[in-house]
Amino acid sequence: MLRECSESSVEAQGPGSCLESALTDHYCVLRAIGEGSFSQVVLARHLLTGVKVAVKIVPKTEEHKLVLQEREWLMSLEHRNMIQLFQVIETTRNMYLVMEYAEGGQLRLRIPREGGLPEVKVRRAFREMVQVVHYCHQKGVAHLDLKPENFVVDARGHIKLIDFGLSTSITPGQQLTGFRGTLLYLAPEIIQRKGFEGPPADVWSLGVTLYFMLTGRRPFMASTSKGLLDLVLQASYEIPPHVSRGARSLIRKLLTVDPTKRPTLEQVMGHPWLSQGEDPSSSRPSQPLPKRPDPAIMTMMFDMGFDPYNTWVSLANRQFDEAMATYLLLQHQRSQGMGCPLQTKPVRRRVAGPHPGPSVDPPSVHPNRCTSEPALLLPREPQQPEEAKPSGQKDTACASVPAIPLRFLHEKTPAPRLASQQDSGPSPGRLVAGGDSSASQGTSSGPAHDRGRGWRRVTRRIATCLRGLCCCLPCVQGPARRTSVAPADGGHRPPRLPNRVVPEIVPT
Repeated sequence: MLRECSESSVEAQGPGSCLESALTDHYCVLRAIGEGSFSQVVLARHLLTGVKVAVKIVPKTEEHKLVLQEREWLMSLEHRNMIQLFQVIETTRNMYLVMEYAEGGQLRLRIPREGGLPEVKVRRAFREMVQVVHYCHQKGVAHLDLKPENFVVDARGHIKLIDFGLSTSITPGQQLTGFRGTLLYLAPEIIQRKGFEGPPADVWSLGVTLYFMLTGRRPFMASTSKGLLDLVLQASYEIPPHVSRGARSLIRKLLTVDPTKRPTLEQVMGHPWLSQGEDPSSSRPSQPLPKRPDPAIMTMMFDMGFDPYNTWVSLANRQFDEAMATYLLLQHQRSQGMGCPLQTKPVRRRVAGPHPGPSVDPPSVHPNRCTSEPALLLPREPQQPEEAKPSGQKDTACASVPAIPLRFLHEKTPAPRLASQQDSGPSPGRLVAGGDSSASQGTSSGPAHDRGRGWRRVTRRIATCLRGLCCCLPCVQGPARRTSVAPADGGHRPPRLPNRVVPEIVPT
């Protein structure tokens, strides 16, 4: 891990040189951006898409057993104001959580020490904080370490909740024990070391956080720990005069000593001060994974070398592996408004093992877009600065499109037809998603026609699979030349099918 390397070694070789290849084979580590008692966070760049990510590194030791459970919460929770998990990489030594990188940094660093933030900004941010914590409670998870340091700001200025290392599952009325969290934000019932419920404890921490956002300082400050605890148990604090009456009312409700009289988050969201100017659509949780994969993203991933069926299985089963990470990163790139129409070939992934069959140049992809969707850009091959590139890192480009195994095709699925082309000579092949359209008929007859019949069935089955995965199949324009096909039995090639492009096949 990074902290195990000497400072001189890191400066000379770059931070990625001290990390395991399980991470650096897919990500270029740029620099360390945070370190806590149980983990470390580094900034990295995904090699295939060029998107920056934050990677949390947790050593797999017995004392970190509780922190290692953070993976479960990140994999099961999805909300627009919660940091998004892209990939989980595990080795015998470490667990790597590859997550969304919030460019705005910690909320704490954006709050002025004198006077705090304007109430209009505080209201908008605090509303998002309440919504995401309420979502976690609905899903049976208490965060138990809410503070400005665990809220970050993304590139669009929205709040994201992070660090579920101390979180726990809860049921209504369940009493928790133990001393967890940050002292300045702990609820009185936790300080008294009595049994406590998770949601009311989170509500108290949100009250301390709201006070800090409005004033730039914390409500309970003392020179000794005992003095601090006394202030918390008595809820002794003063609110500066510049804070409005509505905000004062909400702070007092949140910082109620008796947890049974503390408001729930449903009641907090209905408070007059917080509900001013609320957009009803902002309370809906995000849905980063649609029921069917995005056909444009699936097409791009196919051009990168991913098997469409394996990608679909990874998304359906939420495996958080390389395929799912690439899909989510491309989706995140588009949702953040980054990019313009695809103009260059995407970076190709490495494919393990020998690649059978001749090489085929990847086609230029022009995914169909509707006017309401932002254009999706796949950057050129990432140009990493020399000091940031891990030593010994290999090029991620691949020389040819990987073969498509036939084991995932189904015999009974009706095959879509291939669009006919009227132009003579070699022309780009185009797959059309529409079972009612007529297929152009070839002019071959006799033995040549018989030999080509089987290959036409195979191409139809491949097109059917892609169409079933994505609802509709975007047009794929290939280079204007004949596409090479792996030899059939005895080294004989099937006859060239007019006006069709036959993808590379590997018999099973």
